[in-house]
Amino acid sequence: MPEKFTNLINLCRRGAALTAENVGEGMFLVDRGTFQLVIPSDNTDSHGYFFVYSIKGHDCYSYNSVSTHVYHVVDGTGKFIVDGETIEVKPGDSVTIEPNKVFTYEGNMILTFEMTPNFKEENDHFVKKVDYDAIVDNDAILMGKH
Repeated sequence: MPEKFTNLINLCRRGAALTAENVGEGMFLVDRGTFQLVIPSDNTDSHGYFFVYSIKGHDCYSYNSVSTHVYHVVDGTGKFIVDGETIEVKPGDSVTIEPNKVFTYEGNMILTFEMTPNFKEENDHFVKKVDYDAIVDNDAILMGKH
């Protein structure tokens, strides 16, 4: 895990919201409401490291047609749903998501993840939005039950 994420981990463990001011120089914050994503500016085309503060979880089911994602759970608990399979996670766990696997995650967690090759928008594909206010069983979204 990149050392530059240490400050972010400490902020999240204290319950502080991430802001453009506190994420640090050379990092870009994306706030999606249910999770916050921090993107370091020094990622390369071949490999990217990212930091995620999951408040509720990812806001959609998606897949990447080229990149492998490796998520590392730093703190908190939750679950990943990968091609309909639910994987419960806790600190120290890692989840590898191969290209073309539809996935989402939920839970209050601090995560880091790696993408190889790095993110390119044209390779990322939206499947379905997750509505945390209306959905009780997120596994049912993928199966078309909601």
